Amino acid sequence: MMTVTKSKRKNRSSLASAVVAGCDISSMFRPPRRMKISDAVRKYMRVPRDAGNSVVWESTLTPYVVEAMNCLSSRSYDAVVFVAPARTGKTLGLIDGWISYNIVCDPSDMLVVQMTQDKAQEHSKRRLAKMFRHSPAIARRLSPHRNDNNVHDKTFRDGSFLKIGWPSINVFSSSDFKCVALTDYDRFPEDVDGEGDAFSLASKRTTTFMSLGMTLVESSPGREITDTKW
Repeated sequence: MMTVTKSKRKNRSSLASAVVAGCDISSMFRPPRRMKISDAVRKYMRVPRDAGNSVVWESTLTPYVVEAMNCLSSRSYDAVVFVAPARTGKTLGLIDGWISYNIVCDPSDMLVVQMTQDKAQEHSKRRLAKMFRHSPAIARRLSPHRNDNNVHDKTFRDGSFLKIGWPSINVFSSSDFKCVALTDYDRFPEDVDGEGDAFSLASKRTTTFMSLGMTLVESSPGREITDTKW
């Protein structure tokens, strides 16, 4: 009897693993959901609050970011640059919102670059981890394998990949990403490891995807204007 019981459990375990694998594979072939990014963020992203609570992202609180958010999925542009004062919802709507959209609606490899390695770690742990946990549509798309998710690298069931990095030539080299986001750009070094400015290095990562590639820069006006024609 013990042998039969163990055999049944093993079969059930194998069947469960096969079902999970089947679900993961099928998600790779789902077409993108055709909806505006702002609508998708409102529908799928939960904003963490104190005491373990969360709320729906509401565009009426920051209506000025909606147009920029929706431009991120347009093939008419290859970059979106948004400059506004600090604490005005830029990072939440543009960075976290774009991440949410890419996970749920248009799975694709994405690179998010914070100003330093410490800030990249903080963004991952204090913002993204909480948002993922509170947003069911996102949480169920995370890979169940422990090795697929760490502070700087997140892998999802459909095989898409999210990297949270910092201005370094190693981060900006080799790998291709359909979407690249640079946050708090005014705090970036003007020259990354002697290889050039971060925007030029970042935008090169998307060229493989041609008109589908997109680079986002989000920043506060923290530097003096030296070229009024730019």
